Amino acid sequence: MFKEKCLPEIVAEVIRNERVESRHRGYIAVATTNGSLLASLGEVQFRTYIRSAAKPFQIMPLLTSGAVEHFQFTDKELAVIMASHNSESFHLETVKSILKKIGLTVEHLKCGSHLPLHKPTAKELLIQKERLTALHNNCSGKHSGMLALAVYKKWPLATYLNPEHPVQVEIKETISGFSGVPTDEIHVGVDGCSAPVFFLPVKNMAMMYAELSERNTEPGERVFNLMSANPEMIAGSDRFDTDLMQALAGRAVSKVGAEGVRCLGIRGSAPIGIAIKIDDGSGRASAAVMLEVLAQLDLISEAELDKLSKYRKPVFKNHAGIETGFINVNFKLYFW
Repeated sequence: MFKEKCLPEIVAEVIRNERVESRHRGYIAVATTNGSLLASLGEVQFRTYIRSAAKPFQIMPLLTSGAVEHFQFTDKELAVIMASHNSESFHLETVKSILKKIGLTVEHLKCGSHLPLHKPTAKELLIQKERLTALHNNCSGKHSGMLALAVYKKWPLATYLNPEHPVQVEIKETISGFSGVPTDEIHVGVDGCSAPVFFLPVKNMAMMYAELSERNTEPGERVFNLMSANPEMIAGSDRFDTDLMQALAGRAVSKVGAEGVRCLGIRGSAPIGIAIKIDDGSGRASAAVMLEVLAQLDLISEAELDKLSKYRKPVFKNHAGIETGFINVNFKLYFW
């Protein structure tokens, strides 16, 4: 069992009427493709589950298998396979299209269901008394992609989430290749959508996203281009990942993970990866922290920050609509 030697650094504070009400602590790593640290905060060897920030890598065995050409998947279909989507209508229709192309139905998805992440979509679903299905799970695209690989390779379908299933073995090997962590040293848990999820050092997660951002390397460059060209498919309306990729206009890819994980890859003079883990598992500060990291690295302009201002200092309102507080980032990166 991992035991911390000391508390992680404070990265953000919740302010209510000029007083600190709560604090979020976390770990930050900024790395190059070879794993060299450019900047950090806290213990970058801290291990945590990468959660949905693994999705750009989980698609890679599908991309290199021949299945994409065989099923004639579109770029939007490939993008939604990497999504933690809002379950907006265009997300659901795209996942349905994938399932139709591979000859399967929603009943084959083993991710379970939940209300859409997008509140207006969830509200409309409840008003219309529409039945929730696995399509509404934000990971339904990923599961459709895993099934597509299994169908193409003629592997068993019912057990596609088993860690020993060939689909999951290939995914774990991909994670190992990009993270530099040997497969036998990657502890595997069960994600919220029931797929295997990987326990990795924060530094290695940053390196993975740096590698993803490197030009002229496949399948990383293809993933980067798919995400940056189709940001609405990766998350959706009023979501940081989508809005940031649109604001940075093809320079970056961004992917959230549950429990306070957020990763980003950005192309500058050299590819750089950033990984953030909020220690208490809350995601409410992670976008503001990411923007502050980019600002301290001089990787984002004031004009770009202005487009993302609602994420930079998130405001809290009570049920009467009165502003009650905000999140204030409060850290300085250590530069190596």
